[in-house]
Amino acid sequence: MIAPVQDSDNPSLKAAIRQAIQQAPEGRITFARFMEMALYYPGEGYYTHRGGLLGVRGDYYTAPHLSPLFGQLIARQLIEFWQNLGSPASFQIVEGGAGQGLLAGDILSILQQNAPELWPGLSYTIIEISEPLRLAQRRRLSAIPGGSELIGKVAWRDLTEFEPGEVKGVILSNELLDAFPVHLVIVEPAGLREIYVTFDEESGRFEETVGPLSTSELSRYFERLGLDLHSYGAGYRTEVNLDALGWLSRAAGILGRGYILTVDYGYTAERRYHPLRRSGTLQCYTAHTVHTNPYVNVGVQDITAHVDFTSLMREGEASGLKNEGFTSQALFLAGLGLGDHLAVLSDPVARPPGMTTKQKLAEREALQRLINPNGMGNFGVLIQSKNIPPTALPLTGLSLKL
Repeated sequence: MIAPVQDSDNPSLKAAIRQAIQQAPEGRITFARFMEMALYYPGEGYYTHRGGLLGVRGDYYTAPHLSPLFGQLIARQLIEFWQNLGSPASFQIVEGGAGQGLLAGDILSILQQNAPELWPGLSYTIIEISEPLRLAQRRRLSAIPGGSELIGKVAWRDLTEFEPGEVKGVILSNELLDAFPVHLVIVEPAGLREIYVTFDEESGRFEETVGPLSTSELSRYFERLGLDLHSYGAGYRTEVNLDALGWLSRAAGILGRGYILTVDYGYTAERRYHPLRRSGTLQCYTAHTVHTNPYVNVGVQDITAHVDFTSLMREGEASGLKNEGFTSQALFLAGLGLGDHLAVLSDPVARPPGMTTKQKLAEREALQRLINPNGMGNFGVLIQSKNIPPTALPLTGLSLKL
């Protein structure tokens, strides 16, 4: 059921989506097309118009907004990736969807300071389709002390611009795949059907209608998982993220040697498509408020759906990747040493250099939010690899298992 929420959308984007519906052969578009336009329509979508509003004054937080330690611990894992590749003279980091550039800045800063052998041959590429976000990333990197050297390491490219096998290093993403457009499907007595979006001229509102599947890939998706959604009963609705599988397949194709690191909220398929999760996982974010109505605030709110990590693992295997491991963000960060930092911050006597008591308490709260099992700590972390030497050591971030 769609939850009510105050409507304050982008009129020009709403008109563009309405036109797309009117021009569609049957006067309807898939929800995936609606979500794509709402988030990425050139110059008008949520990410392409304002670049999304993140942080305390925006619509939602990501881990790098809470503490630079998140990026510093990621950097530690990246150094280990580099070492497992034999400490090559050249090492590439490719980040998909870098937001405002906070994670990139934190990673580059710590590598500049603490990885003197890696740093000279490092290149950092950001895959970003949003021009406002590209500008925000440049501003962020330029504002960091020593930013001119940092930004000299960075290039902006599209995933399609890479040659097959070009990347020798790591491809990483943090809260990227959850914002890819998803198809909505629903179980009816006759079988699995798809939810489409129409526009009601009288009310001036977007509405849902049900029709046949727009692509057979939707039914095959669940067949590959061995799931019979029909047994869940009529009315069960959920999302299918075909674009995430496409992205991973392309990422695997451009990776010659190295790792793919994916951090996002989601579950394995067993939990993601549980029979009791009858309304799916679609969520919308505006001004730090979460609701489930994607048809309001069009173009001025984020729309997401939880990631199916089982399908990512299987797609990776089909694309030549090895699944190194899957764990929670809490265990991943703990394995990389977050607990040591938290212990210092929890010591009533100890105080990190240059940090006031107030700052110490704020940082401790931020780290606790990163590992909170009811929040970010429950995010999934998937590491996949390709052509890693047999002498490679186990990964520290996967030392603590689910």
